[in-house]
Amino acid sequence: MSADRVLGSCADSTAAAWIAPRLMSFGSGVGALVPPVFESYARVLHPARAQDGSPVRWADVAAWSGRTVHSMAQWVPMAFPRESPSLAAAPFRDAPPNRDIPPATLTALCDVLARHTTTPDDCYFGLWEGYGWIPKRAMPHARLDVENRSYLLFRGSLNAVGQIGDWLGPHFYRQVPELWWPADRSWYVAGDTDLDSTYIGGSTELVHELGTDPRLEAWSISATDPIDAGSDPINRDWPPPRP
Repeated sequence: MSADRVLGSCADSTAAAWIAPRLMSFGSGVGALVPPVFESYARVLHPARAQDGSPVRWADVAAWSGRTVHSMAQWVPMAFPRESPSLAAAPFRDAPPNRDIPPATLTALCDVLARHTTTPDDCYFGLWEGYGWIPKRAMPHARLDVENRSYLLFRGSLNAVGQIGDWLGPHFYRQVPELWWPADRSWYVAGDTDLDSTYIGGSTELVHELGTDPRLEAWSISATDPIDAGSDPINRDWPPPRP
């Protein structure tokens, strides 16, 4: 892709036609976000934020709360202190952000993904059309419609994944698209406006590298794993019973 086509809108929806027919029903699990056609799957946790704005890993929060971080952990029960009266101050100020991937996490994720595709300069992005800041005149005609969601389609290099907000309007809105995949379909990244994690389908080698990258907090998962707020099977004993 030429330098002047770092990012642009898709002319049509052909490149996304393979996705919707393969997705599981909305809310059913990982496969409702990522087509269940890949060898392996990963969940990348969005970090919380400390008082000074620095990222806080879920593992650090779990060590403070006395709970357990694992592949299907959900933030609210995991971050709820097991022994609240005597605990030190929480290591975080803000919970992990829904939908958007913090910059450092995004950089690390793109570094890994670029090594697992033959087409890093030719990728597709799906941005949820519900954001109020998207100017109507800038909306591309190409869309991907799935159950309960509709996405505007863009095309560009992988390193343009954080540029869509700037490209669309007169003011900068830093918004990472919910969906992205390379032209060779070697992997697929999906998030959602209601989720504090990003889900990825790809090769076993990719998932292994995500899980071992010290900049990321990533877990190997299954396409059938649940993702709803009540799906944490370990940290379920919250809130504690009244005395």
